[in-house]
Amino acid sequence: MFPIRLGSDAEFKALREALQSRDYTEPAICKSFNIARTSELRTAADFDPVDDPTDVLRILVRLFIGGCSINSKAAANLPMRELASLGLISTDDDQVQSTVMLYPTHGVYIVSDRNLETPDQDVVYPAIVPNTDLFLNHIPRSTCDAFLDLCAGTGVAALVAAQTGARHAWSFDITARSTHFAEFNRRLNGIANVTPAEGDLYDPAGDQTFDRIVAHPPYLPVYRQHYVFDSGGQDGEQIVRRIVEGLPRYLRPGGRFYALTMGSDREKPFENRLREWLGDSAPEFDVAFVVRRTLSPRDYAAEAVITHKGSVEDLAGWRELFTQWGVRSLVYGLVVIQRRDRDRPIFTIRRDAGPNTGPPECAWLIEWATAACDLNVILNARPRAGKNASLRVDHSLAEGKWQPRSYRLESAYPFSATMRAEPWTAHLLTIADGSLTTSELRDRLISEGTLAETTEPIEFARITAAMIFAGVLELDDYRLPGLPV
Repeated sequence: MFPIRLGSDAEFKALREALQSRDYTEPAICKSFNIARTSELRTAADFDPVDDPTDVLRILVRLFIGGCSINSKAAANLPMRELASLGLISTDDDQVQSTVMLYPTHGVYIVSDRNLETPDQDVVYPAIVPNTDLFLNHIPRSTCDAFLDLCAGTGVAALVAAQTGARHAWSFDITARSTHFAEFNRRLNGIANVTPAEGDLYDPAGDQTFDRIVAHPPYLPVYRQHYVFDSGGQDGEQIVRRIVEGLPRYLRPGGRFYALTMGSDREKPFENRLREWLGDSAPEFDVAFVVRRTLSPRDYAAEAVITHKGSVEDLAGWRELFTQWGVRSLVYGLVVIQRRDRDRPIFTIRRDAGPNTGPPECAWLIEWATAACDLNVILNARPRAGKNASLRVDHSLAEGKWQPRSYRLESAYPFSATMRAEPWTAHLLTIADGSLTTSELRDRLISEGTLAETTEPIEFARITAAMIFAGVLELDDYRLPGLPV
């Protein structure tokens, strides 16, 4: 039983126009509440009763985002007929209630279930939570031929993609409820180039392939699973693993996969395990992982027991499982897997997000990592010292004098990075002003006796590339997005 009805195109158009005419849009909501995104509506005060029935925007927010009942007087200026015709509201004793959430986000209208703490069934998870915002912001708004949103829920990623460059987008989810909601949202927005389908991951695809695949999958390790949407199995990785295993079959050459997910570092780091899941096709793929949060198994188990109202006995069970799997840490962040479109070296990289790391920096990382596969690009580049870099030198007292013992380069932008450095690094940062190529910098350091003559160009290029990744060196051709032009 679905609370919403798939009405006629005319009914959907009437509702869409009614919402727009009442300025129920994300920019208007953000201006009214002084926030940056609809997902920031959080406090009880955001949903306080509205005395003025002409303040339609706040009444709609209270009704459809806050989930509050409103009286018929306050509802006087709402599009009651259009809302009721599609099952979005119900009335009872002079009170109007919403049956679902309805909100504008990322340029589209989305209907979803409410984020209930104790749902009695699998629900369609709201798309206005911070981690969904983060996920959507990482998906490129660029032209692509065939876009696939897996574990799609509301279908929001496919809808946004279809509005911002995808020729056609598909939205797959294992539950009939999510597929129904995705089709409702497609028709509510009047978007023709999206196809929702029900099935287990890639099953509805048939022979279709895609040049962009995205997923915000269930990824939380859950000791006792209750609902399809709430976990990726006991270790949290079962669904994302199956998605990655399918990339060799469904991702086209030159295509990319994006996921916001959690994994674990075990005998190998998570990014290396992602590569192994690609099987025999692994040499065709690049793998990048940007870590936003790291938890110890002990800390995760404690959080999970509290969040899911588990028993104290579950703590011992969690710890036994994590020990059995060899989990050293749980890591949450952005995964990008890219299929190369020509014969070239591949990369596997991991970076820790810094305080100013956002989607533009992650996009820069993939762009630069791809370019850096060609060492000639590095050797011919003209690096300059980064504005965010610092060089730390540790000294020790030897024979009555302080002697340099170790060198360390640090940067908080574009990522949080710390790397060991050699004594010649300080001189490199002094002379790297953008006028000399990497090859010329190597020659100068050797001629000045700072760098060993045996340092091969390839070795020096790799060190330089690592310093660019860390933000210690910068390139005009691959300018960091957070730096002034």
